[in-house]
Amino acid sequence: MTKTIIQLTSNNDIKCFLRQTPEGDGIWQDYEFKINEKTPDAEWLIAFDEPARDCVTDLPKTRRILFRTEPQSIKFYSAEFLNQFGTIVAIDKDTAFNGKTIISQVGLPWMYGLDFAKQNEAYQWTDLCRNHQPPIKGEISVVCSTKNMNINHSRRLRFLAMLKEALGDRLTIYGRGFQPIADKREAIDGYRYHLVLENNLLPHGWTEKLADPILGGVFPISAGAPDLGSFFNLDGLAMIDITKPQKAVAQVVSILEQDPASHASEAMNENKQRLLNEHNLFALIARIIDESADQAEYRNHCPLEHAYAFQPNKKPQWRKMLSIPKPIRPIARNLYLKLFERG
Repeated sequence: MTKTIIQLTSNNDIKCFLRQTPEGDGIWQDYEFKINEKTPDAEWLIAFDEPARDCVTDLPKTRRILFRTEPQSIKFYSAEFLNQFGTIVAIDKDTAFNGKTIISQVGLPWMYGLDFAKQNEAYQWTDLCRNHQPPIKGEISVVCSTKNMNINHSRRLRFLAMLKEALGDRLTIYGRGFQPIADKREAIDGYRYHLVLENNLLPHGWTEKLADPILGGVFPISAGAPDLGSFFNLDGLAMIDITKPQKAVAQVVSILEQDPASHASEAMNENKQRLLNEHNLFALIARIIDESADQAEYRNHCPLEHAYAFQPNKKPQWRKMLSIPKPIRPIARNLYLKLFERG
């Protein structure tokens, strides 16, 4: 059967995505994905975050989809940039965009089993699918950086300090500014629980931070999207609310005492299958295109007369001028948390 060709483009190195297809070749069901290649026979163009700098297309706007990989609180996308696409997939709606927005998790690439310096040794599909049960080396781990770009960065750093004080050596912290690692496996394999501290608390806003422990067979405790029950079996994970840090610390302590991982293997395996086959980026793109292809406006398309070169995403000067100076931002955020989130 002839495959539908998808041009998948990004200004980031996304070749690692190929390991999320069964044969590592970019083929998912009836679709064949070409990554950052000039693809004259492509029927759809998918831009992940931003197109590659040299990306051109002859596809009309209705067949261009942008995956906006960061919420607006973290990254600015200009109206001129956004409106080069007919559809945007994102966890929040941008009023500057006048096309169709699909609110969804955005299929960020899984980091489990991937060292960017040794990509030829990365876990492939069969490695990701198998069960991982390495010897226990610790009770609970977390990967977090000292990055402090938005309110939830400040919130999670405050919570992490409180939790470390409560748990001591029971909690192992990895990440930039703590204990650097090359592969997320180092922070997941051998632990019974893994704490997931997302960059945001928006619905649908879960990322590879949750996907990685699911792949590794470690019970996740998630501080992030409030609607995980729409994606996964909640018997295979736990959720906490770090806007109430004292209560959240008590919840984690209680979870460790009750040890739900001891009877959650079936739910955890179910969540892994959902992740691999439903919430994988390729499965997500296939669903979106399948649903779009039923609409009359997408059934036929005529190539543009001239190849279209994408305009880059630029932050206007006035936004830079009006923004709060960087050194003051963490102070302001910490003051807000101290005044309004003390529970």
